[in-house]
Amino acid sequence: MLIRNGIVVLASGPVRLDVRTCDEKISELAEQLTPEPGEQIIEANGLMVLPGFIDSHVHFRDPGSTYKEDFLSGTQAALAGGVTTILDMPNTQPPTDSRAHLQEKMAIAAAKAVVDYGFYFGATDTNIEEAAALADQVAAMKLYMGSSTGSLLVTEFSPIYRHFSTFPLDKPIAVHAEDEQSLKYFGSQGSTEHNRTRPPLSAQIALSRALAIAEKTGRVLHIAHTTTQRELELIQEAKHKGVRVTCEVTPLHLFLNEEDQRRLGNFGKVNPPLRSKSDQAALWRYFDVIDTIGTDHAPHTKEEKNQPYEKAPSGMTGVQTMLPLLFNAAQEGRVELSEIIKRCVVNPARIFGLKNKGALEVGKDADIVLIDPRQEYEITNEQILSKCGWTPFAGTRVRGKLRQVFVRGTLAFAHDTYLAQPGSGAPLQYKI
Repeated sequence: MLIRNGIVVLASGPVRLDVRTCDEKISELAEQLTPEPGEQIIEANGLMVLPGFIDSHVHFRDPGSTYKEDFLSGTQAALAGGVTTILDMPNTQPPTDSRAHLQEKMAIAAAKAVVDYGFYFGATDTNIEEAAALADQVAAMKLYMGSSTGSLLVTEFSPIYRHFSTFPLDKPIAVHAEDEQSLKYFGSQGSTEHNRTRPPLSAQIALSRALAIAEKTGRVLHIAHTTTQRELELIQEAKHKGVRVTCEVTPLHLFLNEEDQRRLGNFGKVNPPLRSKSDQAALWRYFDVIDTIGTDHAPHTKEEKNQPYEKAPSGMTGVQTMLPLLFNAAQEGRVELSEIIKRCVVNPARIFGLKNKGALEVGKDADIVLIDPRQEYEITNEQILSKCGWTPFAGTRVRGKLRQVFVRGTLAFAHDTYLAQPGSGAPLQYKI
């Protein structure tokens, strides 16, 4: 296949190049490539050619809560958003915390997924040796220092330290950094302001603890959903000291704040919460400290969200809206598109050791998105393909319409129509 006359977006910036694919890989990148006899030609005049995004933080609820998402609906939503690779979190029912549960989830994804996929292994107080033994089969470990959706939680020093010491030091441990004791204290104060029941202090305490243990053990640490200026300051200081730490921010926290949570009510409830306007602004100001952008896609039904505050679950959708929102931000001049590519493609592939992913580059998988930068449209709930059927970004206007999405060189999504078959996604391979 030959994609020609488009503007190819590399990590170094946009450039006019043609892209040739062969046997699921990118085989050539050059100016004005000559079509080969019988070669399929995709005319990309006026379009931008992006690498498929990697969403390194999704909750597809499969197994256990498939009434609100499963690996088919979740990966279809990913495709519609230009995401061709996902990493699924372990807080399912049952949690992905043993060899048997990991194998069960692998089999489910193999039958349903339409994009490429990998998994996190969930840390518990007692699965330290088993987690280390299974490290080569997963992208990372996920360790919850504060309670969130599901039953996974590790709060005591001993199992945290042992996980940090025993899990392969060059394989990431991704941490949900909220301090459980402080969450219990602030949660008991009777507020229905989510940013008060789970305040920035809880994140700061847990993050400081995780950074100190990572520095002592010399391990690779990844901080999920960073939300505040103080967290980014601590991470920046740790990086300067040589701590092997990377961090993620979500589009939810980049584009929404606690005022939106008040407007959205429980539909804006997420862990960690939407923060103040000043913390939201700090995420953009400290953008160079941020390594990855992941959605924390965590669907819940409207019925669940419409319960009283105390019962309504935390989480919002995001896998379908990440690329449109970030592309629009680049169109508005808030950030360079090449910087988005680094955080949504290049860095996730590097941090999580994903073979064959990470760039529009010869030899890499031909995961390609064609987008029309001129077309403007409004995000609506009706467009959302997650089973929950809603988005906190409904009513937002964006510029940049996805036209075609290729997964390993095969056209999987075109002009709002699915072409990929269930099970066409492939499990990720990891670098040793």
